[in-house]
Amino acid sequence: MHSAQRMVVNMDRRRIRFISIWTAVCVLAMCLCAGAAATRPARPAAVRSAVGLQLPAETPGWRDSYLSFLENSYSSIAALWPDGISGVGFIDLDLDGTPELVLFDQGASATMGVQLFDLVNGSVQCVSSTQDSAGAYFGNSYLSDVDICASFFESFRLSSLDQGWRFWIDSSNGSLETTWDEIVRFEGRDGVLTPVSVCARYLESDVDTGLVVSEQYTVNGASGTSADYQQVSSVYIGSQDAGYEASGVFLWNDMNAYSTTSQGLLAMARDAADGYTPVNG
Repeated sequence: MHSAQRMVVNMDRRRIRFISIWTAVCVLAMCLCAGAAATRPARPAAVRSAVGLQLPAETPGWRDSYLSFLENSYSSIAALWPDGISGVGFIDLDLDGTPELVLFDQGASATMGVQLFDLVNGSVQCVSSTQDSAGAYFGNSYLSDVDICASFFESFRLSSLDQGWRFWIDSSNGSLETTWDEIVRFEGRDGVLTPVSVCARYLESDVDTGLVVSEQYTVNGASGTSADYQQVSSVYIGSQDAGYEASGVFLWNDMNAYSTTSQGLLAMARDAADGYTPVNG
């Protein structure tokens, strides 16, 4: 997708994302409380025993590094997401043996925005954010222009692909007027988590008729067709799944201990770190 097109799409993504923050969170919380397990991503039969991944050792002290970052950066986090963070998790998305920090914002119409942070040479760096201004707070050195939306930690899937075992996600959001879907694969490049846009679809519809009036497709960063998008996305959606379920905690899992304050955020992060399970663990 050309930079001008990506700018238009990103502006619309963010307009979609902040339509009704608390409404979306409340609806999602009620669904979770009602036990709506069927809404979680459907997966092919698990083949956990076939993974056989040999990963590097964990970076010592990663837990304390992330917790210190959240505590010391809370003013920046509060400025970027004034309605608070709704979820915290740890997933080794680049399979380097050490997990990345995954933050869910308060969401919007269909899903929640996801922010990713990686430990790079001992310091925590933002590598993906739904906020254009994240670079002004956390630096642009490693910040990708690929942003991610999801509803569950389990939306991050570990599958056998042409590149080997890789984490990926079907990132999407939408409203009555626009819908956006993007397959994002996660790579480790020069020791840094790097989200890679595999294919994307952006549709605009007439609110009154529901008919699609404009559509854009990209495959591997170049313009494509609907058929191209369907062909590539189907490879990922139907890929062999490792059976690994990424996990984390959401604000509504414990409304007594968790909150949008600094202490509430740290409580979520500590519990998420305690519950972290390595891919090969």
